[in-house]
Amino acid sequence: MSTGQDILSQRLYSALDRRRTEGRLYVPASPEEVSGTVDFGSNDTLGLSSSGILTQAFLHQLERHPNFTVGCTTTRVFEGNRQYIVDIERDLAQFHGADDALFFPSGYDANMALWSSITNDKDFVVFDELVHSSIREGMKLGRAKSVPFRHNDCFSLQRVLEDVRDNNAEIAEGQNLVFIPLESIYSMDGDTAPLPEIIRVVYETLPRGNYVLSIDEAHSNGIIGPHGSGMICQYGLEREFPLRLHTCGKALGSAGAVILCNETIKQGLINYARNFIFTTGPTFVSVAAVRAGYEMVLSEEGQERRSRLEQNVWYFYWTLTRHPQWEDIKRRGILYVPTEKTWYTNPIKSPIIPIVTQPGHANNLCERLRQAKYWVNAVEFPSVPPEKGRVRLMVHADNTREQMDGVIQVIMRWAVERAEPGEVMAKM
Repeated sequence: MSTGQDILSQRLYSALDRRRTEGRLYVPASPEEVSGTVDFGSNDTLGLSSSGILTQAFLHQLERHPNFTVGCTTTRVFEGNRQYIVDIERDLAQFHGADDALFFPSGYDANMALWSSITNDKDFVVFDELVHSSIREGMKLGRAKSVPFRHNDCFSLQRVLEDVRDNNAEIAEGQNLVFIPLESIYSMDGDTAPLPEIIRVVYETLPRGNYVLSIDEAHSNGIIGPHGSGMICQYGLEREFPLRLHTCGKALGSAGAVILCNETIKQGLINYARNFIFTTGPTFVSVAAVRAGYEMVLSEEGQERRSRLEQNVWYFYWTLTRHPQWEDIKRRGILYVPTEKTWYTNPIKSPIIPIVTQPGHANNLCERLRQAKYWVNAVEFPSVPPEKGRVRLMVHADNTREQMDGVIQVIMRWAVERAEPGEVMAKM
């Protein structure tokens, strides 16, 4: 007789086997697999973690606070609101030019809290179709109606907003709100939001001002703007975006996230975001690592690393797109890079470079690169749209030109093997 565990295990085994057959199964890499490879996969784009300088800054934090305790022991809505948390929220609000801030264990937690708690059932959330999964999951738990617009398409945004406005009198009259969540740099395509154009469209379409612009700066925090303060600070748009989210687990090399907002919104999140209320507060150790990361991006070392990262992004694109076989490979549909037409003119140099393959081939290219000791990651549906599988390549400040030349050569050799025999191979 089968037990419930047997039935559950069989059900999951069948589902996982389908994913395996489709090439979509996540299998976490072992430390042994990653060891000895060149990093073109992690989010440690400034190299703060891998270089060891973040470790030294973290240890300095501990030395400055020798009486710290390990553990927080309770939720912040009780006695878990420790002074080190109050201090980091004050300092990050000041750094990013915001009124106040609320700290979370991760960006996923922060987006879940935000979008599950701040809307009501009369509101709308009009969102870019490529916003992060954490925003989508938060919206599912929230009460507002959600409507997507085409990625970075201001005409599509305008049409959706007009439809929402014209079919909902309380929106047209300014009684209820339209929330518009965006990302500064999108995590899978590596492109940037056209912020001035979006602001203009929203302002003109909702002239009563009953809208709230929100932005997730996960991939711009630490690398864009004054001292790495983000894209909103780069363009001086702090007042236009009353909701901002900055994560600390990417360029800053540690973990955690902060929602930037005013005091009233902060208190609303504290009182209505269930995953905040029912979660133990962050420990001193985790907050000290975040503070160490911010100290590094504020330093001369941080500025030098941002500059080097930008130069490396420029060099990678230039070298890849001017490879002798690139145009032919692209014409055949073997590979393409969605950001190829915009990287040169865009002042924001995103370290995310998506190498989109023919359907079903991303894992094969990923494996070839790993065999050559370049660590990259393949991404398939549902993390990206169907038949848009890709190798998501991350450029780092510490990557050398020789390493970038090497990974490009492996990519192009792999692509040439998939071209018609005899036509392109002779050019290699």
